[in-house]
Amino acid sequence: MISCGQNKYEKQLNGNWYEIKNDGITRLNFKTDSLIITDLRTQVVEWTADKSKIEFDYNLLFPDSLGKKIKKTTLQYHLSSKKDTLFTKFIETQKEIKFNLIRADNYIDYLNKKSGIKFELPNDSKSEPVNLDNEYSLKIFMGFSNNKIIGKTELSNNLNNLESDIKTIKDNLITGRPEQDVRNEFRFHLRVFADKKISDSMITKSLPITFKSDIFKIYDYPRPPNDTLSIKIYRIYQSEEKENLGFMNGKKIKTIANTVYN
Repeated sequence: MISCGQNKYEKQLNGNWYEIKNDGITRLNFKTDSLIITDLRTQVVEWTADKSKIEFDYNLLFPDSLGKKIKKTTLQYHLSSKKDTLFTKFIETQKEIKFNLIRADNYIDYLNKKSGIKFELPNDSKSEPVNLDNEYSLKIFMGFSNNKIIGKTELSNNLNNLESDIKTIKDNLITGRPEQDVRNEFRFHLRVFADKKISDSMITKSLPITFKSDIFKIYDYPRPPNDTLSIKIYRIYQSEEKENLGFMNGKKIKTIANTVYN
């Protein structure tokens, strides 16, 4: 599928692209000699493109109804005027599926662009992988605008709705299984992507250190003081990008609530 040289349309696509709605889980990395596709796994395929479509052979995880494991895939696409957003669609079992991607150097650059907040993560060789799964977290972004600290969550344009944003994430974790839901309650944490010039104390000044928990009422478990739990707050540091984007280095920020409740 690869010709001796790239045409002008293929050259425009070269680079890393991160899907907007699923937090970059789906990634397309167009190279001159290959396309690296990452979704639930990573595969390397050959590809071609013209003005309106991208073609490649997608390796299925399981054979289709005809026993085939390779699916010829055609993406209809167009680029934004600045060529920084890729709009695509394809037909899957007579249904049109759309997904759009942002061009970015890496995942942190993607989060900068998606959040609209510019931040540069600190570097610390002593930081270690966060030992809690990303699905139990709410992302917080903090940077500067006109020399003032600004912040927002992955669900809101500021920090004013932080309590309801936390509730939204936690409600999505409810399974209806008492023991599992109580475990999930303790796994919940904030992941703070803050510029390196912002201190830990500045971060905690902008965030709550406890949250109201109704899980213990619902399941009649022993209740914590005032039905509240301390919020685990992890500051994210620079680290190598993994296939699973949730594997990131961080440090837990100590708060008064951590001392009282733990």
